[in-house]
Amino acid sequence: MHKIKIEYYDKNIIIINKPIGIEIFNFLKNKIKNKLPNKGILNRLDKYTSGIILIARNLMFYFFYKKIILKKMIKKKYIAIVEQKKFSNGFINLCIFKKRKILIKKYFKKSLTFYKKLKNLHENNIYNIYIKTGRTHQIRKHLKFSNIIIKNEFYYNKKIKLINTLHHKKISFFYPLIMKNFVLYCNLPIEMKKIFLINILK
Repeated sequence: MHKIKIEYYDKNIIIINKPIGIEIFNFLKNKIKNKLPNKGILNRLDKYTSGIILIARNLMFYFFYKKIILKKMIKKKYIAIVEQKKFSNGFINLCIFKKRKILIKKYFKKSLTFYKKLKNLHENNIYNIYIKTGRTHQIRKHLKFSNIIIKNEFYYNKKIKLINTLHHKKISFFYPLIMKNFVLYCNLPIEMKKIFLINILK
């Protein structure tokens, strides 16, 4: 049974901490009673990523959030555990290639990812990942293309053990309800904390 923790809520939004192993829309579609587009779910994390998910509670906030997405006024930070590499800091500015099944047409969308090495562990490195856009599987595709391999990358290899190595930790944006910048942190899952501790003790 998957447990989802509510990190914050008010009259406009609910913010939850999604564990790995669930597809968020399928999990919530029968639990959310609103009639908003996509049940009000404002951001997606793939099945193998944990962390912050925002859910709008009304149309006003739903369209407000979509507007600030287009204006790139939202800041997101992820934590990733990656296999040992020499890379420290940098950015990846590559288009994400996608196929639109309905039109049988291929197109590119610009996407930008920044990465910064946070800590060296015994067998792995910890990276802060910042994204300016939110393309499908952007972090995984960008890092893989740049030869920065997420530890136990289950998305590309289903034969390995699924462990938590990519987490949406922080989000910030200007929130009219409080008339200032809204910042929310989402604690690391226990599994990631254990990986840090095991590597430090080695």
